[in-house]
Amino acid sequence: MANLITKTQQSLLSRLSKVNRLFAQAIEGKLAPMGISYQEMRIVGLLMGETNITQKVLAQKLSVRAATLSVAISKLETQGLVKRVPSKTDKRVNYLHLIPDTKIAKVDALLTSLETEMTHGVSTEDLHTTSRVLLHIIDKLQIQGRK
Repeated sequence: MANLITKTQQSLLSRLSKVNRLFAQAIEGKLAPMGISYQEMRIVGLLMGETNITQKVLAQKLSVRAATLSVAISKLETQGLVKRVPSKTDKRVNYLHLIPDTKIAKVDALLTSLETEMTHGVSTEDLHTTSRVLLHIIDKLQIQGRK
């Protein structure tokens, strides 16, 4: 019985990984005409609702090196979507601020549309169950990450 549970869990993790990869591929193609990459979209998404987040913290949230993130941040800055704001207390620290823009609204609408399309035909009850399960997995992973 324990072996069956392990296989089910591995299958679930494998499927979550596959959903992530397929989502990235689907969204990348739709974002290209807008001049924004999937990685840049992830940055914008994490900056929504954030205030005074540093590049270091953002890199940790994205699981990338700060140096790698710097290139994408510079591109978003050039597009006028992100602004680096120097800390008033520590000149070595810059905070990243999202600048509201019609492109960001279009990306948000695109994501909403894609989610609606992908979940079409799935019952509301199943979507709620899936959401609860994913939130549970996220909580467990966050706890593991702090250990």
